Amino acid sequence: MSSIFAVYAELLAYEPFKHVLEALKTQRPPMESEIGGPLFKFVRNILDHFPVFETWDEVWVSKELVNWQRERLTLDRFLKKYAGHDEVKYRFWEADKKRMTYMSIRFPEKYDDNKIYLKDMIEEKDGVKFSLIMMRQILNTQVESVGENA
Repeated sequence: MSSIFAVYAELLAYEPFKHVLEALKTQRPPMESEIGGPLFKFVRNILDHFPVFETWDEVWVSKELVNWQRERLTLDRFLKKYAGHDEVKYRFWEADKKRMTYMSIRFPEKYDDNKIYLKDMIEEKDGVKFSLIMMRQILNTQVESVGENA
């Protein structure tokens, strides 16, 4: 899972993806650009920089932990910007199960020395499914065709 978020975060450095995320701000539902870019980078950075956790539900950060080296790095900027932001609700169709799945992304109420658990922001099962679906949609904007002759 960590590798998926890491590869996606690296791909976002590709110039056309920056334009896609900018376009999402006006062409898609509220917060989709922020979820497809900064939130996924946030998850990637937590998983990459704090590899001491064994399960999704154990992963947490705090202001002190995030700023152990210095302030205003990626995690700190994200938490300062989105702490207290309203919950964002999504739904996605799971064709193989023929059902709609509903999930929420919850931002921490405050950003201080309290522990901010990743599971409280995004539940692992539906959150990861949703993340992969959204990542694929964003990556697909750069694919001209898919098939045997491609």
